[in-house]
Amino acid sequence: MSKTTPTRFSRIAALTSLLTTVIFLTGCFQQNSAQVASFPETKPECAATAVPNTFVVHWKDGRVSVERGWTREEFEKEVFEPNKDDIALAEQDQTIYLSPQSMAPEAVSDLNASATSEDTWGQNLVGASYAWDRGYRGQGVIVAVIDSGVDIHHPQLQSRIHVNTGEIPGNGIDDDGNGYIDDVSGWDFYDDQPNVGDSSGHGTHVAGIISTDHSLGAIKGLAPDAKILPLDFMSASGQGQLGDAILAIQYAVQQGARVINASWGGAPCSQSLSRAINDLEKQGVIFVAAAGNSGVNLDQTPEYPAAFTLPSQITVGASTARDFSAAFSNYSFKLVHLFAPGAQIYSTYPNGMTAALSGTSMAAPFVSGAAALLLSKRPSATAAEVRASLFSSVDRGGFAAITQGRLNVQRAIESF
Repeated sequence: MSKTTPTRFSRIAALTSLLTTVIFLTGCFQQNSAQVASFPETKPECAATAVPNTFVVHWKDGRVSVERGWTREEFEKEVFEPNKDDIALAEQDQTIYLSPQSMAPEAVSDLNASATSEDTWGQNLVGASYAWDRGYRGQGVIVAVIDSGVDIHHPQLQSRIHVNTGEIPGNGIDDDGNGYIDDVSGWDFYDDQPNVGDSSGHGTHVAGIISTDHSLGAIKGLAPDAKILPLDFMSASGQGQLGDAILAIQYAVQQGARVINASWGGAPCSQSLSRAINDLEKQGVIFVAAAGNSGVNLDQTPEYPAAFTLPSQITVGASTARDFSAAFSNYSFKLVHLFAPGAQIYSTYPNGMTAALSGTSMAAPFVSGAAALLLSKRPSATAAEVRASLFSSVDRGGFAAITQGRLNVQRAIESF
């Protein structure tokens, strides 16, 4: 029925069958079953970012598949029409890009270089050490970094990488039956293989802001005992496909991630991405999105996923060491929830290095790490409770966001 590689399709089916969290309550499932299958035309404004001959399919039983190698006419005739009673939504895949602002390192240095208060200004400003000193360090929390991959051998990261204990490394067997072979430390959805090495440095930098071993280097991850789940869907140039990002979201949930960090954007026309993120609320997962680096009001020039208004989502703008909004950061009093440090942020970089990068890509993992800290204090907390605590505890100032404030970890921990 599909030109999708059989292993790809079987992986999605196997993965969904292993989900331990109920995706649909009975009432919701009955409602979805009654829905008429939707296969909208690609809007003209989205044609430039459309992925040729590739379609994302949401099935009514909760599965998502990426169908490749069909023209629209072929897909409609061979896949959509024969299966429309089982399909909720199908749409053309879209391209996603990392912003150049967060791709070019401003400084690269050896890991052993001594950190100064200027290097850790963001952690200091938000009061992260208050949580660490009280034993709230992100323990027991998995944070999925859906990005360009992660250097899992970086000295400050290697002990912080989530391990899938259901897999035996390197034996070429899908030991846990989830459809992914040797997925011990995440998965590369771009190349469809288990090596999640970082092709650009972006994902490694994001991961280090969230969690690092403080005793082995200068970088102070916000949640030093949280585990990072690396999920790669980007090329070395910072380009990926929306369908792969959605598959990564599903995989993250299956692996038990409580927080998903999404330091990327694009996809101006995607019901698929909105649907995937919206489903996270039922599974208690927090989705943290970077606001984007175009310096625009998202009300007037929306970028996605930043501009979605979904119940488990947090959209983050970037602030500076002087506690102002960064000039490059997108903003909105309706769509951006809060700001966090995002200008000249030092973090881990491939090959045992550190680097300074700027962007809302760096601000988002500050909030992802803060969410992990709160969850380590109250593991049974809901996504709504974590969001409410982060929003109500901000340092209010001249920030164009719903809360009009910047992340304050100390206040969030105190009140949670």
